[in-house]
Amino acid sequence: MRLDIIRDEAGFAALEPHWDALLEQSATPTPFMRWDWVRLWWEEFHSDYKLALAVVRDDDGVPQAIAPLMIGPEKEGMRRFMRHLGFLAGLGEAKGERMDFLVPAGREEALTPLLCRSFHELSGCWDAVRLNKLPEESPNHPFIVQALREYSVGMGVVTRTECACMILESNWSAYEPKLPGKRRRELRRRWELLMMEPGSRKMQATADDAGRRMDDFAALHALHFPKGVSSFLKPRAWRFHRRLGVLWLAGGRAMLPFIESSGTMVGSIYGFVERREFLFFQIGWHPDYSRHSMGHLSVRWAADCCMQRGLKLFDMLPGSHRYKADWTQTTRHVLDLEGYQPESLLAIAFRTLRGLKRLLARLTSESATAE
Repeated sequence: MRLDIIRDEAGFAALEPHWDALLEQSATPTPFMRWDWVRLWWEEFHSDYKLALAVVRDDDGVPQAIAPLMIGPEKEGMRRFMRHLGFLAGLGEAKGERMDFLVPAGREEALTPLLCRSFHELSGCWDAVRLNKLPEESPNHPFIVQALREYSVGMGVVTRTECACMILESNWSAYEPKLPGKRRRELRRRWELLMMEPGSRKMQATADDAGRRMDDFAALHALHFPKGVSSFLKPRAWRFHRRLGVLWLAGGRAMLPFIESSGTMVGSIYGFVERREFLFFQIGWHPDYSRHSMGHLSVRWAADCCMQRGLKLFDMLPGSHRYKADWTQTTRHVLDLEGYQPESLLAIAFRTLRGLKRLLARLTSESATAE
């Protein structure tokens, strides 16, 4: 086995035949690491970052595992001055929500430490390692932590974020009894009232109308962000998602269930399919239909569509919005991991300033409590 670090576009492109095959074998496959996602993302955002792909090859040169990494800045705060070694497509405006190394299940002990040697091999190129949204249950997790302790300082979990999940049944009739009685009755009443209105119907985007429906969804989502604060709608992020959405809706890797009233999309959810899971990425609903609890009805229809496809888990991804608790029965977590280059002056300055800021906040809080 040998470790290669790929820094150029040609080397990246040469990995295409192996990329999804390795992802399919991994213990925590994720749509955010699929070839289509990282390729389209790189086409849109490559000017901001540099490739740093770590590949373990066998004696014949065949890739056995890949650490999809890149180097570049975060976009906000003091971190924008530092070079971060992070997941490819894990920084910037259009971040993935479950990120990991591509390692065949059962081979992590042999291969993941080799991939992690890239932290050392690239040590002169980064000020901080920032691996966002690593699934806590990933078998790669302990080996990555061990490597960060060896090759960096200040290793820690920046954030441990809960992902609320719905455990799906074979169909809506089987799932509905799992909801609390009052919520179940209210949801059924609102659904029946909406479906009785002239021109109301439930639909799904198809390969034939994917582009038009993605545009409709963007307009619907934008109604809740009149000042353009949604990162999903920033120009480059939206170009990426529109291209991806059209491609994946045609191939069945994305879903866009929506509710239409008088020819207008009034509620919808955009998400991705991986194995037997649905990953809920964005929602949109029309404020004029708030009396129907259109957000909840959109979740209801999306869950129904997932069960029709035989999916078993509906992951609402990171975030603690109150409505998620109304639907979900279990959770899983993703981690943001960090470590710092011990010889980087930028990293030393960042950690010092952050420590002083936290100390000041704690002293202020203690002072206020004492008073």
